[in-house]
Amino acid sequence: MADAEDDEKEPEGPIPCSPCRGTGKLNSNAGGEPQEVDCPWCEGSGVFIEEHDAQAARRPEGEAADEKPQPAVD
Repeated sequence: MADAEDDEKEPEGPIPCSPCRGTGKLNSNAGGEPQEVDCPWCEGSGVFIEEHDAQAARRPEGEAADEKPQPAVD
């Protein structure tokens, strides 16, 4: 009979990044021209980064991840 600990083994070695399939690159059509860009989820490493916020680089400085931009009030 299998031991419960055997079923819950963590994978050995680095976990490949799912969005880029471990390549570290994605195809982007932003700007109208398809181009290859570094994957924002693994920062181009191809390895899963636990609790990494891929949108942090594009968020205005000082704005927290759970904050939503407020509409302008006239």
